Amino acid sequence: MPGRFDRSRWVTGYLLATPLFAGLDLVLGMPVRVATILPESERLAYYAGVFALGLLCRARPGATPWVGMLESASNLTLLLLSILLPIWSFPLGSPGDPPVQIGLTPAGAANALISGVALVVSFHRHEATALGRRGSGPSSG
Repeated sequence: MPGRFDRSRWVTGYLLATPLFAGLDLVLGMPVRVATILPESERLAYYAGVFALGLLCRARPGATPWVGMLESASNLTLLLLSILLPIWSFPLGSPGDPPVQIGLTPAGAANALISGVALVVSFHRHEATALGRRGSGPSSG
């Protein structure tokens, strides 16, 4: 099962690299993760939580597939909210409010597409690994 082990190491490393992503986002203004929908103080808590998940995966490698699914689902939810919240809030605006940008810029659309595909694939791969460890994966049925 070297593929599963390598995937677990990759996920753990990705989660433990969160301080790098936080630095890119908060210091250089380059949001790599989709947590940009959150205000800065909540992003700090988000980044701390993701880093803590990396520490959990390091201490308990068996939890890595479940943590991978949780992190992917959370990021996908934030990504969708970053697209939908401006659309949902549009009818609530007053005539004197500044215009709300609805829709995505080409760069935002590319980021959403790439991130969304990566997150969905990651979720499904971790789901298969997690269910396979429980003995209820597709091969056991």
